Amino acid sequence: MKNKEITQKYAYKVLSFLLILTVWKVLSTRFSPLVVPTISSVFESLLEIFMSEELLKMIFLTVIRLLIGLTIGVGIGLVTGILMGSSKIFKEILFPIIGLFQTIPPVSWVVLALVWFGFNGRPAIFIVVTSTLPIIAINVYEGISSIDQRLVEMAKLYKYSKEKRFIHVVFPSIMPYFNSAFRIALGSGWKIAVMGEVLTTSDGVGGMIKLARLNVEPENIIAWSIVIVILFYISDFLLGKTFFRKESDQC
Repeated sequence: MKNKEITQKYAYKVLSFLLILTVWKVLSTRFSPLVVPTISSVFESLLEIFMSEELLKMIFLTVIRLLIGLTIGVGIGLVTGILMGSSKIFKEILFPIIGLFQTIPPVSWVVLALVWFGFNGRPAIFIVVTSTLPIIAINVYEGISSIDQRLVEMAKLYKYSKEKRFIHVVFPSIMPYFNSAFRIALGSGWKIAVMGEVLTTSDGVGGMIKLARLNVEPENIIAWSIVIVILFYISDFLLGKTFFRKESDQC
């Protein structure tokens, strides 16, 4: 039964992919290649990207910026969420700050980052941090808030130290929330990092998209966008098979 469900799942994904290609094919026959490039031209651009060492370096730059931004954002968000969930005072102080990060649009952060860091790729890292931080902090806070108090009381009854209570009670409770938040942050991080590069630098995937726009090459814009989609699915797959594997096995 389980194998049948897996087969159906992949069959639906293939059907979805074929539907996209069909719509794309129809549109490409009705519009100019400058509006909707052909599938073959985009495929040729993809081959050029993956066969060029210089273009692969652009992908590497974007990956590094994303990793730095996620590491900083997740680290600060995790600490902030734990503080808010552990202390009412910290919650009252930090929640409005998290609200600011959550509501200020990324474009505003980009403009500020340009003033602070210049046109060097660092603004892309900065806006990944500002978008990741509230997602992680709020979800970790929710995870701590949902902890079964009976487990806490039992831990106290058995005289668990604070460190032991965190490892055996708090940590398992917040992990499902953290995992979901991290996957959301990963998906939005790819988009935001590239957007930051488009607006603030001439290298990385975003820089290549900007160059393609200036040269009026829509096939390259779509090809680089497909690269980002591929990179997201690879990173999400690897996370699912490594860091989040234990949780999925338990489920």
